[in-house]
Amino acid sequence: MKRIGILGGISHYTTIEYYNRLMDLYKIQYGNIDYPEIIIYSLSHGLFKEYEDNQQIDKYVDYISYGIEKLINAGAEVIALAANSPHRVFDILQNKFEIPIVSAVESVLKESRRLNIKKGLLLGIKFTMQSTFYQDRFRLAGIDLITPITEEQDILNNIIFNKLINGQDIDADSKSHILKIISNYSVDGIILGCMRLPVFFNKQTAPELNLVNTLDLHVEAILEEAKRKNQFQSNISTQ
Repeated sequence: MKRIGILGGISHYTTIEYYNRLMDLYKIQYGNIDYPEIIIYSLSHGLFKEYEDNQQIDKYVDYISYGIEKLINAGAEVIALAANSPHRVFDILQNKFEIPIVSAVESVLKESRRLNIKKGLLLGIKFTMQSTFYQDRFRLAGIDLITPITEEQDILNNIIFNKLINGQDIDADSKSHILKIISNYSVDGIILGCMRLPVFFNKQTAPELNLVNTLDLHVEAILEEAKRKNQFQSNISTQ
């Protein structure tokens, strides 16, 4: 199995979720403790968010690339960006590096097509909702993806940054606000475009909603990529 590199710290609670869920999923699939090797490099969330908030995309790409290089130098053979927002520059990053970077957007799109979603609502931080990387990719697949109005985006953004990313459980008032936002739109699927949201909104806590769990789908895709034969290693073994 290829060595997994997780670029984390954005937030560190999400990074912990990735690590735990990768290990749990492996145990479910294989039933043993021969877990994959995992390397984590944690970026400074403050600096990362500063580049996002100020739309400093060149610095944003450079900082993410710096983290990926650290992972590759440490021996990572497949990379995962442990957040939705850096997927805005996914294509730029994949073109810079030869090793595979697993796309959360592609795994979410695959599931949305399986669920036959025709019109979805994208929830997340403002940077994600006000970007178009999800919408552009979904449009190519014939899926209309909309976002809440600006005032509702502010509410979501505040809940995520003031509570969820700080490790707090979602309170009844915050959950009520999110459910009210969802109820304002006629859609057949909800894309949880922040990796902290699926921790609190999932089939157990909101069974009435058609939720697309970006976190679990990305974790599944990462493990699947790690299981693929490493061509470089394969060539070495035959020499």
